[in-house]
Amino acid sequence: MIGWDELLGRLAETPRENGTAALHETASFLVDALGRSGVDAELVRFTAQPYGLRLVGVVALVMGLLYFRLMRKGKRAAALILAVVVPVLLLAERDHYATIVGWIGAQPQYHVAARLPARAAVQRLVLTAHYDTKTDVLDHVQRAPIDYLTLPVVVLMVLGALAGIGAARFRRRARALERLGTAAAWAAALYGVGAFVALSVGAFLPSRSPGALDNGGSCAVLVRLAGALAEAPPLERTDVEVLLLSAEEVGVQGSWEYAAKRFASPPALPTFVVNLEGLGASTGHVVLGGERFTLRTFPPDPRLVALLDDVHRERFGEPVEVTAYAGATDARSFLAHGIPAATLMTREPGQRFTRGLHSARDVRSRLDPAALDASTAYLLDVVRAIDARGL
Repeated sequence: MIGWDELLGRLAETPRENGTAALHETASFLVDALGRSGVDAELVRFTAQPYGLRLVGVVALVMGLLYFRLMRKGKRAAALILAVVVPVLLLAERDHYATIVGWIGAQPQYHVAARLPARAAVQRLVLTAHYDTKTDVLDHVQRAPIDYLTLPVVVLMVLGALAGIGAARFRRRARALERLGTAAAWAAALYGVGAFVALSVGAFLPSRSPGALDNGGSCAVLVRLAGALAEAPPLERTDVEVLLLSAEEVGVQGSWEYAAKRFASPPALPTFVVNLEGLGASTGHVVLGGERFTLRTFPPDPRLVALLDDVHRERFGEPVEVTAYAGATDARSFLAHGIPAATLMTREPGQRFTRGLHSARDVRSRLDPAALDASTAYLLDVVRAIDARGL
């Protein structure tokens, strides 16, 4: 079986950003590593928009500054049109994967897929993790306020433009309406700058993230897990698929495209997805409490959560916590297409939130080989439990 040193040398020390040769080299490495583990794997080609999220940040900046200027110049009707049209287009880009600006620089990328067939399959378990990396100025905790302020700021922009239009008609309340318009103008400008910093400025940082916790450790676990399953007798009734995804770090594009094509119609077998994020920090496994889009959130599948918890109690003597917060991982793509899914993560010791992802601080030393071994053994127990109990 391939050792951690070889796997982590590729998956925890080298940046693998979308749109780069390093990403394609990593895909080839994963196919080879799975093959040497006794598992046939293939590359699944798709068209990625590696610069889409960066461009969304640029559009948000231009929108905020232009709205500010239009409001200051008294062009409230134009500001109202801007406040409605641009956010709708960005929402279509980010949540519904319309290629409004993402088509710029679109290019082929690859997922890595492998299948371990059962003797007589009646269900399918898909184990996923993303192997691409990203570098940003802000980590996901620092970026959260900007994400959560998106909808309130857009509403304020619309109200501010309407208030400016109404100030000329309602002279008794003109001052209050003008103040609302001024507040909206400043909010739009500040939000635009914040979104640009959060989404776009990371492209210019010289030190890139090697993506150890996010998400090299999880990919290494899946390669080892696939090898362990290949060495054992086939499962009785559960087809297991290992799916290593790219384009997660650019708005969860890759898994969305994959799920949209594969699950355009209901699958022939009942299918469940366990997505892995941040494995290797510890044996403190948790399930992400929700998968978030801008206007909707999907809870993790309760059957998967219950089984993950049962097996965790058996192996570690403690429950799997479901987090109070939501995130945006590859599991959301499957949930949005009607496929039951849950994201399994680990926490760093003493930390409620893992910090420093998407930065040069996400290095191999943050991974604990003993924790990687424990997560691999735990997931092997999960696979066997699903095969024995069903879902």
